[in-house]
Amino acid sequence: MDARLVASFLICIGGIAEAAGPEIPFKEERKLNNLVSELLAVSSISKASQPFTFTSSKEGWIFISATCKGAGTVRVTLDPQSPMETTVIQGGAGANEAMRYLPKGVHTIGVESQGEINVERLSVKAIPELIHCGLGFNPEIKSYGLYDMDFLKPDILPNVTTMIVPNNLQLSQTVIDDWHRRGKRFVAEVGIDSKARTAEDHFKYWTGFYDRTPFLDGIIIDEFIVNRPVAEWVDVMTPERLARMAKEREQYGFYGEALKKIRATDRYKNKTLYAYVGGSGKKLNQEIIGTNFIRSIIDCGYRVALERYLHEMSSEQGSKDALETFINGVADWEAREPGVKKQMVIAFGLFSMPPGGINKQPNVDYHVWMDQQMNLVANHRLLSGIAGLEWWTSVLADEETVRFVGKLYRHYAIEGQTTMLTKDPLFLAHIQNADFQKGTQGWTLNPAEEGSIAAKSFPRYGRIEGRYMGLGRPADPEHIGDTFLWMKRSEKGPNTFSQTIKDLEPGRLYSMKMFSCDYKDLVDPGPKKQDETLKFTGSLILEGVQIDAKRSFAEMYSSNPEPKIPVWITYHWKVFRAKGTTAKLTVSDWPETKGTRESFGQEQIFNFVEIQPYHE
Repeated sequence: MDARLVASFLICIGGIAEAAGPEIPFKEERKLNNLVSELLAVSSISKASQPFTFTSSKEGWIFISATCKGAGTVRVTLDPQSPMETTVIQGGAGANEAMRYLPKGVHTIGVESQGEINVERLSVKAIPELIHCGLGFNPEIKSYGLYDMDFLKPDILPNVTTMIVPNNLQLSQTVIDDWHRRGKRFVAEVGIDSKARTAEDHFKYWTGFYDRTPFLDGIIIDEFIVNRPVAEWVDVMTPERLARMAKEREQYGFYGEALKKIRATDRYKNKTLYAYVGGSGKKLNQEIIGTNFIRSIIDCGYRVALERYLHEMSSEQGSKDALETFINGVADWEAREPGVKKQMVIAFGLFSMPPGGINKQPNVDYHVWMDQQMNLVANHRLLSGIAGLEWWTSVLADEETVRFVGKLYRHYAIEGQTTMLTKDPLFLAHIQNADFQKGTQGWTLNPAEEGSIAAKSFPRYGRIEGRYMGLGRPADPEHIGDTFLWMKRSEKGPNTFSQTIKDLEPGRLYSMKMFSCDYKDLVDPGPKKQDETLKFTGSLILEGVQIDAKRSFAEMYSSNPEPKIPVWITYHWKVFRAKGTTAKLTVSDWPETKGTRESFGQEQIFNFVEIQPYHE
């Protein structure tokens, strides 16, 4: 039967539907937090039910859920009386969900059922754009595996609206069609053509990605820069610097004209464009970008993807200050460009592992830190109205952290929660003096001979390991990661260091991370391929726990971007389940089997011994 006839029939028997008693607890938009508003909630929907209406106060994404019970199938349609009718849900018992992008205005939702099945609850929520970065961005630490559609299926795909992909990614037509059938989008990450000299050059470059890859729904341009005012960090304004600044201002004029031309071209009118905006500026400094560039993005209906990569801080106060700086920065953007928040995607920092990560403090739970940032966006009045969220990038994130983004999105941006998702403290107490910044305090040392174990340091070693402070990448004033434990292998026996792991929750999963490096490779580097460097020689023993061997590994990576001659570092990762409230960690420079004689005399260094809860 034609869907419009079905809808008419349901309207005609509306009296019966009312008698059956669908319950509508509210008729106005109900705000759950800064990110989510419930537009419609209906319970106890019988077979014969009239369509329900809801009003979207703005153009944007909605989340539809139908919780069903019984045997049979349910079909949920959007705007069933319109020629643009869309089936968004066709399913059975349990939770059925869908996301769609809708224009502002009044919309209708229809429900049809076959068999002995009832819709216990139907809900429509306005949600922000939820972006994953991304499909095709596989991890630099290869042991984590591929972040493909199979990996993303449980935690990411149900909780995002938009997938960022490399601009040259090849996808099967089946994958493309299935994603678009769900009403979701593919956005390609692209750059800025350094050879372009005019607005027309930029226009051709950016639209070329649409022409070559027709399945794209948008592009995200990496990146435009807003730094601190030059006067804050430059003592002398040389003629060369002034000329360079003038040239950059001219380019931003061309960028803005290119964006306006893309928007005015019918061929691309249904495409979305995002502009990454990074740099050292916490506020909207228009010194280089001028007063028209951001306004051009807004007027075109495009998105500002504001990069806010908040690295871990060493104290509670430092953490609070970092969050406050973030809030004040977004507030400044809104004050200078009213309405920008409605078209702003906050791009938080996902990159949690080497060769470049902002998970730089081994005594901080990175996932709690992520949770605090999301909680702020969900609740703080100055952050209300944000258009979307993103976490950049899965290339530099472990598999657990990638999946954790989906859990955060579900909690705050779909369910509309206001409380923290995690219940753990921000600062970890399982291991003391994890970076040996206090020498050997808290550790039990067993040297094989006199002088074979010592606490040492090396300038910028934390940076070499890949612990970034932010986009400016300055020297770390706290010298985080520059200290470590040094051991020299002896044929007399193994050197070991150990510590009791405390405050574990029996039965809970945890992860352990550690870095090790050949000391001579650090202090006297020479060009080496991986198979030419001395590998980690030793063992890492956890007693009183159950090791997850499938998830645990050790992998070497090459430091980047410094030093000029890269250093090979070993990244140790173990996942374990606690058996009791304590366990014991012992690190030895002999393997669990007998030591390798060829490498006696090898000097190795160790730091970043981090143990934190692991989220399945």
